[in-house]
Amino acid sequence: MDKKKRVKNINEYKKRKKNRYRKRKIKRVVKPILFVFPMVSIIIINLCGNVIVSNYKYEINTLKKQLRKEEIALDGLKMEQLKNSSITNIEENAKEKLNMDYPNESQMRYVDLNS
Repeated sequence: MDKKKRVKNINEYKKRKKNRYRKRKIKRVVKPILFVFPMVSIIIINLCGNVIVSNYKYEINTLKKQLRKEEIALDGLKMEQLKNSSITNIEENAKEKLNMDYPNESQMRYVDLNS
């Protein structure tokens, strides 16, 4: 409907005016929504990304703590292995726990390997 057209009756004029008002009202409502919606969606996406990153950081920290505990346990086992594998400890354990001692001359027998 062209603005230059002359109004033929008052009812037609009222209808046009009403339609224009509706279009303007719709535009007034839609424009802010179209402006706010992308902003809100960007903010929500950003927050979701931050939540994911913080969850990964928390998981990394728990894994680091667990790794540290395992390293401490491994160091303890290595120290125990070194303690049990030294010659003096083996000799002491044999004497104390198993009641073993070095053989006497009467207990020794020599084997001749030449024959």
